[in-house]
Amino acid sequence: MKVIPLERVDLTLPEAADLAQGERIILTRKGKPWATLNNLSGTDWESVSLANNPQFMALIEKSRRAYREEGGTELQQLCRELGLKTRARPQRRKKRR
Repeated sequence: MKVIPLERVDLTLPEAADLAQGERIILTRKGKPWATLNNLSGTDWESVSLANNPQFMALIEKSRRAYREEGGTELQQLCRELGLKTRARPQRRKKRR
């Protein structure tokens, strides 16, 4: 991550975008974060727009909260109920510390 104070730099937008190809760029104004530039190549428009939509994010959080409080249906169980074939998922390896 690179921090660039806007007061000290004369960057054009294309130059800033080029810098963001390698790492996240945080633009600051008066020492405080003002904006961020992220490399989104390889990301589709729908993902970007939904991830930045407060209403969608509120819906996701509401769903997660309901799942934590009330539980839910496992994917494999849902697939069985719908008569869908499932693939075995590889086991996750525990992280070593």
